[in-house]
Amino acid sequence: MSGTGPVGGARPADRPERPTLVILAAGRSTRFGRAKQLEPVGPGGASLLEYAVYDAVRAGFGRFVIVVRESQQDEFEARLTPLRVAGLSLSFACQRLVDADLVPLPPPGRVRPWGTGFAVLAAATALPRQSPFAVCNADDFYGRVAHERLAHALAASPPGIRAFVATSPLADTLSTFGGVSRGLCETGPDGTLLRMTEGLDLRLDGDAARTGDGPESPAAPPGVVGRTASGAAVRVDADSPACMGLWGFFPEILPLLEERFRDFLAASPGIEDEFYLSEAVGDLAAAERTRCGLVPVGPGWMGVTFPEDRERVAASLRQLTEAGAYPVDLWTPHVRPEPLRAAQASLFGPPQAPPGGVATAPGRINLIGEHIDYNGLPVLPMALDRHVQLEFEGAEHATVELEGDAAHGSFAFRLDRAIESAPRGHWSNYVRAAARGLLDHGVGLQRGIRGTVTGTVPVAEGLSSSSALVVASALALLHANEAEVEALELAALLARAERFVGVQGGGMDQAASLCGKEGHALRIDFGPLRVTPVPVPEGWRWVVASSLARAEKAGAVRELYNERRAECAEALERVGRTSWPEVVEADEDEFASILAGAGRSLPLTLSRRFRHVATEGRRVIEAERALRSENMAAFGRLMNASHASLRDDFSVSTQALDEIVGVALDAGAAGARLTGAGFGGCVVALCRANRAKAVIEALIDRFYAPRGGVDRRALFVADAADGATVTS
Repeated sequence: MSGTGPVGGARPADRPERPTLVILAAGRSTRFGRAKQLEPVGPGGASLLEYAVYDAVRAGFGRFVIVVRESQQDEFEARLTPLRVAGLSLSFACQRLVDADLVPLPPPGRVRPWGTGFAVLAAATALPRQSPFAVCNADDFYGRVAHERLAHALAASPPGIRAFVATSPLADTLSTFGGVSRGLCETGPDGTLLRMTEGLDLRLDGDAARTGDGPESPAAPPGVVGRTASGAAVRVDADSPACMGLWGFFPEILPLLEERFRDFLAASPGIEDEFYLSEAVGDLAAAERTRCGLVPVGPGWMGVTFPEDRERVAASLRQLTEAGAYPVDLWTPHVRPEPLRAAQASLFGPPQAPPGGVATAPGRINLIGEHIDYNGLPVLPMALDRHVQLEFEGAEHATVELEGDAAHGSFAFRLDRAIESAPRGHWSNYVRAAARGLLDHGVGLQRGIRGTVTGTVPVAEGLSSSSALVVASALALLHANEAEVEALELAALLARAERFVGVQGGGMDQAASLCGKEGHALRIDFGPLRVTPVPVPEGWRWVVASSLARAEKAGAVRELYNERRAECAEALERVGRTSWPEVVEADEDEFASILAGAGRSLPLTLSRRFRHVATEGRRVIEAERALRSENMAAFGRLMNASHASLRDDFSVSTQALDEIVGVALDAGAAGARLTGAGFGGCVVALCRANRAKAVIEALIDRFYAPRGGVDRRALFVADAADGATVTS
């Protein structure tokens, strides 16, 4: 599973990025009887999840990813609004039974989530690619000390140790109201984890017995009995170390977990079997695939497994609050948790000068799915190996001062007052859009940036140079202000923000720039925004050819683009449908009936717009299938059909674009189509590696030579690139 991770807020090389805390909240709470993840237990009504976030902030964690079931997300977002208001970086990941890469179809009868190990994989796309992260359960209380010790372990990991498990004495983690599940740890000679077993239905087995008659005689600890996931009986000492679901990891764990999950699936699990994180890490440790350190955190753990546990936990939290360890209301502005000064200094070093660096954001090529992202339909682009680069330094004052090349000049604007637009078409509007979007999202921008913008993405060629500039600007501002926004969340807010320039675009360009993956196309879905990498087969080549006509969406093309969007909305409304996915996902017979009805009832122009969007949406689905099956001929035919539809039904092609498509196909390309909004810009052609040279030579001879020649920015072979980065 690829990572889209958080972006912005990267620390200088000598100041590590604050770790992320992943909170697992997708469990079904079967024994508790209701959703216990948000159960109010604190004196002010806070849940244990909120106490975990509060303690983690004080321990130096910088951002939080909540793993939920899809049906729960709205409830969690509403309930946790005070955390966002308090300025915390909070995002959500959904744990589903279906995953495009791992579980395309769930086994018949399966309704139970796949377990804690898979929940961590569900959060992978929201995690940093190079920074450590922690994992905890939403219904457990660990306390400040536990989070602090784990944060210190991640910041000063001993050589070779890339995972940590926080442990408590097993007897301190049991419930008096029934059996519980715990990770049972066995320690090796070097103090690291030797193996771990998921113990189920664990409970005390008898009382401690004195070994002698005198009052000073030592007591033998009681045993704990239960069973394993396979049903085998177990008995362990009550004071043995137990994992309570608080972990620390480095990113290398994710591909190892994915490998173990594939093995789990290959073993044909039953409909109730779970992929436990404890067992997966235990297996990796036993096989010496990773070394896992133990972090004893003492007896402070509390949890809510059964309804009767709630009052005991609530009473303990009242006592802690009365003692001054926590405020009654965790999130009122005057008590917003600040990182502990001593811990912060030891973890992250002394205060630094305003950070500077280089923000780099790729353009994109849309392989198929044109003019449908703003209609809420999936698209299939890839990030381009050509970038916009913003070299910057942070400024203590809230001013943005940037310089471009000789054609673009320089500009400046203030962040601490209303951000007004520059004259229509001015390049600074994209930077202003990024700043305005972050501010509207609640990101504090007390610091500005000074710097220089350069780039290799051809401008106004339909390759999203504008969105790359928006993304790079946002990354630079986040970095300078030491702030973070999760990549998909940032893509969504920047898509909204870019409409500041007047183009009512969709969300494809920003998501592709932020979430690109080398060697992969990206299936991008909307509502909610999701990005699924799809491998590009070996031997496939994408030739990009400019029509030599600029397509500036912020300029002359803007009205034509916005007109198409309005026509799509009107056509959908007039046929009585509520959404485009409803149309595209209809079965064959119903889809044909919908198209026929639209053709009869709509005016000619609207009928054509309707037909393009509907058929293009289905082409994306078929194109992804062709890409995964490495069927170049099928993918090429879909590209050709897409171009014909854009030309005939959507009226966005030009004579030059049509001519390039024809030359490329004659020279052996499997398919070719305009890419981007049209009205100029570029064509993308698909061919085999051994045909790329012939396609390029044919384009030079038959299209560019009669027009005075071509430079490298107008004709090139594109590769799928990684997404945007910011480096110090």
